[in-house]
Amino acid sequence: MKLKILILLIVILSNLYSNNRAVKIISTIKKEQRVALIIGNNNYKGVLPKLHNPVNDARAIRDILKKRGFKIIYKENATKKEMNKKLDEFYKNIKKGGVGFFYFSGHGMEVDGHNYLIPIDADIKEKSDTPYEAISLDKITSRMQNAKNRLNIVVLDACRNDPFERAIGKGGLAKTEPIGLFISFSTGAGQVASDGRVGENGLFTKSLIKYMQEPLTLQDVFRKTREEVYEASNHKQFPAIYDQTIRGYFYFTIPDDDIIERDIQKSSYVYDSISSSNIVDQNYEYSSSKKSIKSTKKKSFESIMDEEFNEFMRRMEEE
Repeated sequence: MKLKILILLIVILSNLYSNNRAVKIISTIKKEQRVALIIGNNNYKGVLPKLHNPVNDARAIRDILKKRGFKIIYKENATKKEMNKKLDEFYKNIKKGGVGFFYFSGHGMEVDGHNYLIPIDADIKEKSDTPYEAISLDKITSRMQNAKNRLNIVVLDACRNDPFERAIGKGGLAKTEPIGLFISFSTGAGQVASDGRVGENGLFTKSLIKYMQEPLTLQDVFRKTREEVYEASNHKQFPAIYDQTIRGYFYFTIPDDDIIERDIQKSSYVYDSISSSNIVDQNYEYSSSKKSIKSTKKKSFESIMDEEFNEFMRRMEEE
């Protein structure tokens, strides 16, 4: 009888916790700050060829995000000085919390396993000049991580041909997986992306802006984008997704509350809400007449309930 009562109590408390958790997540999604830095570079000089559509892509992303409550930091055809100035503005804003979104369309290059985004005034005569003339993606992601806001998203439509490779179609960016960030490249590591037709959007961004306007989770937006790009390119372009998020619930287009709650329930990963209200203090202690269970680190409500149930079963067996 005691066991049945305990199980019933656990079920009731778990349901209450789950519902309260969903409410807090929905509230966070609707109210938190959203900041986007968007850069599109077309007019390259020197050995890097001019591009057709990065500015079109940047404008499309800007317009969609502006309608969805993002504070927009924007620049077209940016020099290195201008890119760094906009990045500094972006870092300061995301330190205030919420979601940071960085989008770059233009030339990108991989050198010795590190990725670089190329400003329009980069004087790159040899590939070894790149680290001095371009902006390190590692530095950008590190600064975004250091902001310690809830979620950061990086989207790069920057995997064009490498002019220093002898073979056509060589280039692309190296794999990257910084913890706590969601990163997407327009194509896989070491591959090259299509710039699209003149006056339109690149193949990747064309699909991305389509799904950003639907009430989909962050992960579903990029999964559907990848599927569509892969098919549209006759299986030649396969966008890369590096999901290293810790608190990754996010919608560009926020759906109705019941849809968010459904997505929360079916999610396969644990979401730690921004309020941390679902985390029990380190000093939590469960006491019984025979043993104590002490937590040496933060534990979720569910793990504590499991411990209590296991302790209860152990005592029943001893009796």
